Amino acid sequence: MRITLEVPEHRAAFMLELLRSLPFVKLRGQAAKADARDETAHLLSSPANAARLRAALERDRLGQHETHSLSK
Repeated sequence: MRITLEVPEHRAAFMLELLRSLPFVKLRGQAAKADARDETAHLLSSPANAARLRAALERDRLGQHETHSLSK
């Protein structure tokens, strides 16, 4: 079976990584390369994300680090 996906440019890298992680999916042809993004600019583009980013940077400056881990 052949499935063609149309993915927005800002999600292309994520979708390619997801598809490559599936053992039963074979990508054929030349995969489109996603444009390199400035993640900080992306986060600052939303007022809610900008506030959270600034708060996180302030906590880091004060030495209040948080560690998160994902279990397998």
